[in-house]
Amino acid sequence: MHEEKLYQQVEEEFTATLIRARRTLRRRARQIHPELQPAGYKVLALLMKRDGQQQNELAEHLELDKATVSRIIKQLETQGLITRISDPADRRAQLVSITDEARTSWIATGTEARQNLRRKLDEWSDEDVQRFAELLHRLNVAED
Repeated sequence: MHEEKLYQQVEEEFTATLIRARRTLRRRARQIHPELQPAGYKVLALLMKRDGQQQNELAEHLELDKATVSRIIKQLETQGLITRISDPADRRAQLVSITDEARTSWIATGTEARQNLRRKLDEWSDEDVQRFAELLHRLNVAED
């Protein structure tokens, strides 16, 4: 069993990491479109990985109700960040896709974020970076 202050330290640093990640997400969202909200950013993130999804698939991945996802999709479409077309496999459904402009902006903001991280990690030894990656992996695969 570890000392309580060690757990508190980890919690504090983890909280600081989450706050920084949210701040980065909001900044990247604004760079893509000034009115892009974090939920819309998450939809774009899914579409960057797998474009052309039905809204119900997006709702399932995001763990949001269909009405909420529908509102987000309408906002993204108004902002010119996504398009919707009829699903050829199911004409009752629509496929949501990211626009070329949004994809280009996504890639550019991601490149900037990776460069910032690499600048910070460049100050670390290779061993420290390797150990950090291993520890993050261990934390991320741990069962809840």
